[in-house]
Amino acid sequence: MTAAAALSVGLAGCTSPTTETPIVVSHVHAVDYDLQRGSAYVATHEGVLSVAADGSVERIGQWAGDVMGMARFGDTIYFSGHPAPDENLPPNIGVYELSVPTGEFAPISLLGEVDFHSMTIAQSSDGMALAGIDSATGQVMVSRDGAQSWAAGMPIGARSLSWDANAESLYATTEQGLLVSTDDGMTFTATDSAPLLVLIASSPADVSTEAFLVGIDVDGYVHTSPDGVTWTPLGLAPPLTDALAVGNDGSIVVAGIEGVHRSEDRGATWTMMAEF
Repeated sequence: MTAAAALSVGLAGCTSPTTETPIVVSHVHAVDYDLQRGSAYVATHEGVLSVAADGSVERIGQWAGDVMGMARFGDTIYFSGHPAPDENLPPNIGVYELSVPTGEFAPISLLGEVDFHSMTIAQSSDGMALAGIDSATGQVMVSRDGAQSWAAGMPIGARSLSWDANAESLYATTEQGLLVSTDDGMTFTATDSAPLLVLIASSPADVSTEAFLVGIDVDGYVHTSPDGVTWTPLGLAPPLTDALAVGNDGSIVVAGIEGVHRSEDRGATWTMMAEF
């Protein structure tokens, strides 16, 4: 497999279902799993791709810019990154929303100000909680009003962010180890008992199993935790994994330049959903 993998994808919402446009998946930055539709959504340098249960791949809508951070809440995907080459936009697009059913997209906030390189979303007791890492400053930023306004927190230079299932604790992977915040990113403390993780994700609030965190360490091993303190290693992630998510059924989904894989046994074994 080369550094960039070629495939053909259709455009969601096109009038002709047979229309295909060649695309090269050059980078993968985030992934999400939608149990209701049986689909994975992948943030790539070429837009947001949808991977169906049958392995078919299509771009959601017409937006084909560089999606860096991505998080989904219901039928809406929130994303950040950089514009497509033919767009007359600032280099940092702030936060956009993308409708999964229709493919329609629109900017919400921070246009020209921020490029989030990791985003996480969760259902809290008072609504939706969204957090991201500002790639320029390393600051964690949090919104609890639908991405309309943002509070800037501590600069930590994290690689990956994840709320817990109820958006009460915010976890961040760093070169120094796993950090956790209970005040929306204003302060962080080290979790010394955790492995040195690169990626982290949480099961959603409506998961059909007990809530848990999952992380992938620097050597590619998958670890799970019920509380962020006690971690259990279970298996190896597929090679070249760059993104991690947990579905409502407790399955773990990962994505990378070679494709999308899903595990129903907490990372012990993997099934390929689609190859890039």
